[in-house]
Amino acid sequence: MAASDLVGSWGWLVDEKRRPGGGGGGGVILFSRERKKRQTERERERGEEAPAPMGSLETRYRPAGAPDDTTKRRTPKSKSFKDVENFGVLVLEKNSGCKFKTLRYLLLAITSATFLTLLTPTLYERQLQSSSRYVDVGWIWDKPSYDPRYVSSVNVRWEDVYKALENLNVGSQKLKVGLLNFNSTEYGSWTQLLPDSDVSIIRLEHAKGSITWETLYPEWIDEEEESDIPSCPSLPDPNVRKGSHFDVIAVKLPCIRVAGWSRDVARLHLQLSAAKLAVTSSRGNQKVHVLFVTDCFPIPNLFPCKNLVKHEGNAWLYSPDLKALREKLRLPVGSCELAVPLKAKARLYSVDRRREAYATILHSASEYVCGAISAAQSIRQAGSSRDLIILVDETISDHHRKGLESAGWKVRLIQRIRNPKAERDAYNEWNYSKFRLWQLTDYDKIIFIDADLLILRNVDFLFAMPEITATGNNATLFNSGVMVIEPSNCTFQLLMDHIDEITSYNGGDQGYLNEIFTWWHRIPKHMNFLKHFWEGDNESVKAKKTELFGADPPVLYVLHYLGLKPWLCFRDYDCNWNNPVMREFASDVAHARWWKVHDKMPEKLQSYCFLRSRLKAGLEWDRRQAEKASFDDGHWRRNITDPRLNICFEKFCFWESMLWHWGEKNPTGSDPVPATQSS
Repeated sequence: MAASDLVGSWGWLVDEKRRPGGGGGGGVILFSRERKKRQTERERERGEEAPAPMGSLETRYRPAGAPDDTTKRRTPKSKSFKDVENFGVLVLEKNSGCKFKTLRYLLLAITSATFLTLLTPTLYERQLQSSSRYVDVGWIWDKPSYDPRYVSSVNVRWEDVYKALENLNVGSQKLKVGLLNFNSTEYGSWTQLLPDSDVSIIRLEHAKGSITWETLYPEWIDEEEESDIPSCPSLPDPNVRKGSHFDVIAVKLPCIRVAGWSRDVARLHLQLSAAKLAVTSSRGNQKVHVLFVTDCFPIPNLFPCKNLVKHEGNAWLYSPDLKALREKLRLPVGSCELAVPLKAKARLYSVDRRREAYATILHSASEYVCGAISAAQSIRQAGSSRDLIILVDETISDHHRKGLESAGWKVRLIQRIRNPKAERDAYNEWNYSKFRLWQLTDYDKIIFIDADLLILRNVDFLFAMPEITATGNNATLFNSGVMVIEPSNCTFQLLMDHIDEITSYNGGDQGYLNEIFTWWHRIPKHMNFLKHFWEGDNESVKAKKTELFGADPPVLYVLHYLGLKPWLCFRDYDCNWNNPVMREFASDVAHARWWKVHDKMPEKLQSYCFLRSRLKAGLEWDRRQAEKASFDDGHWRRNITDPRLNICFEKFCFWESMLWHWGEKNPTGSDPVPATQSS
């Protein structure tokens, strides 16, 4: 675009400031060339001589000494004036002594500046970037693409920020601070707060608007890569000059206190960016700190509280373990990819095996003692020698604790934790007791397993994974039946601090943990394979699952028994068949697999799997109901040969008499407690 075209397309007015002492000067007025042409043509049609366009100006724009009568003939224009007019610019002479050459230079300077301003709107930004005070400065709030996801309304309390940073020591050098997601006003406050430090603003491009939490954490991915290779979208990396480093990376995090506030793409992106900056800023043994300004706690398994140096108000200062942080950053950004490939040729294993253990928990009832014993035996049969820790409360008798110890568990007594949102005597009343796992601080890593599963193949390699590593469940959530955790007393306290505030989607510990640990790492479902046939499963899918249940050598790593448990059924068949609401969990093949592990146990341990009289009556009741309904699978027709049917270890053994009034309302008018247990 030519300068004349540029100037001719606008009607700008630039009034030069009057010089002190009343010296020469004047006004420079930029007109639209087209407008001037139309005005001249109209005057010619009226037979008038075209006056100078000054008459169209308001009085305040007229130069001093200009006559009021604009219809009088003016003196001929000088050559210099005509030259300037060719650009669509009119110079109003203040007096006859005006220097046209000077004005032409002035005009050309203004025109050039305007031209450069239009074509290079980021020139000022580039000048700031080249200044020695700034390191790769990026004024992200001045960008035309406004993204409300990254806007944080948190009120920065500068006194708290100063308290958090006041004891940092970087020797004789200046403290280098990198700012992420702060606005221009806050940048000025930072420079005033730390006048002797190098404060820089770090550029970060926003994540694409199409990336949602469901994109990062899909409910299903093709883990076996049968038709597709799963992949995660990329989040932009922070843009800093190569070789730059910081002593402190300060980040202002968005937080809206509504349900699901932590499932926030921008919030995750900013924290991952801070982690990357911390890793790349490390120099030898020099520590790098990360400061978050937020009203909501940072991601607890990316920036664990054991690395929290100071917490003042909404300022959270961390001294992260850079080695651990580097390992976490190598993992996929979400569950959109497997963190542990299913078909890996080699597995990574951790180094310090003494500080690693499998753990489970029993509370409120002894029905799962047999399940825990068989789980311990399956771990040993799979080849693991790691410690086995079981947490029990006072409801687990000494007799059962001895059986657990004989199976290989190290028994630790705990106080139960009540779920404040559960009803009295409900199944989930005490399931927040699982939080006690984080108090096992004599271990660095724990693989938690539910007591109703079998380990079919060694999964010791999961100890190399960080917290939280688990299989997917539904929606964006993980299944807590098998998960890797990192014990920490402050993480336990974090869990306890929010039990009145956070509502679990399923009323249990799994729902609660999913609200705390929204950033988790997906492992293949083969490592926590649920014994369950979904409503939408077609016959080929059911056949494939059944094949996996019985494969020998095993294909699955872990088989998780949902529904009525194998040790609470007769060994002859899966009793889930006889219960109409439990039939989706029925599999004779999976049932037989559990009993193979049971049969390898010493007889002393098998005795902990005997059936109570009340449970025998309940199983017979369900069989009779299935017979009445004439279920077409026909399991109710089978004769029971389970030797436990004739073994009694209680004072009352005539379980058949219980059936005389089974199913009737008790005196209080409520239904009897079901004999069969499920999960």
